[in-house]
Amino acid sequence: MPQKEIKFIPHTPAVLKLIFSQRGISPNKRFGQNFLIDQNTLLSIPNIADLKEDDVVLEIGTGTGGLTRLLAERSRHVFTVEVDRKLFEMASDILKLYKNVTIINADILKTKHELNPDIPSKMLNWLKEHDQSHIKVVSNLPYNISTPVIINLLEGNLPIKLMALMLQKEITERMAAMPGTREYGILSIITQLFSEVEVVKTLSPHVFWPRPEVYSALVKISVNKEKYTGRITDYPFFKKIIYAIFTSRRKTLLNSLEQLKLSNISRDHVKGVIKSMQLDERVRGETLNLDQLIYLSEAIRNFITT
Repeated sequence: MPQKEIKFIPHTPAVLKLIFSQRGISPNKRFGQNFLIDQNTLLSIPNIADLKEDDVVLEIGTGTGGLTRLLAERSRHVFTVEVDRKLFEMASDILKLYKNVTIINADILKTKHELNPDIPSKMLNWLKEHDQSHIKVVSNLPYNISTPVIINLLEGNLPIKLMALMLQKEITERMAAMPGTREYGILSIITQLFSEVEVVKTLSPHVFWPRPEVYSALVKISVNKEKYTGRITDYPFFKKIIYAIFTSRRKTLLNSLEQLKLSNISRDHVKGVIKSMQLDERVRGETLNLDQLIYLSEAIRNFITT
């Protein structure tokens, strides 16, 4: 907890512009920097995360530290990651009295599709040293990296209990999408495989500075990585199947799977699997629900391994 109270400064555009001007900072589109200026929304985020005194939090995108301070006041420890060096320095000054905040100047992603391994490693070591069992991810997540970050967090080894995220509305629609819809795809499947998604509130562009060109949404993701334990024998193979389907979603399921060139299984074998699912062989994979995709993956894998 902080040694003394720091007065909360409203993040109005005028105040942000003044502070940024003094420090030579400009919002960086490349990093997806849109700063939340609506205080009611900001104050609601720790409540959505249901933060408790013993919670450990990961925040991605420290920004000016406004949300970080609220998280620090409600939790045991906050790990917050900021890629922009000037924002990192500014937030470090603002947060210096908060002894339960670890601010990291790094990119959360090592590559376009892979988390920076140093950050989960640092958190896992801290959890072990302090006998903590889980974390919560609470973040105004930069929209340009949100999909790979969410997928990696759900698939990774961090013991995440819950995520409270501010995201582009389109992303939240994809996360909760149903089979056969335009939004249904890889993000939908992986999110629904590992969690339950609740869209809490839609946000206008006016609550940010600079204003984004899209609507946003606050989403609560209750993580349950054991949800389908035992039903998927080979998760990398399951992913291989869904990527084949959704990178050629206008093809029939049969043609999508054929391009994988899987050994020990013929086109007729695949037709047999589809028939056993009581589906027409002309069906498109994008219409299959999660249970059907798991069945399909397991049936095809059994052909290959026997």
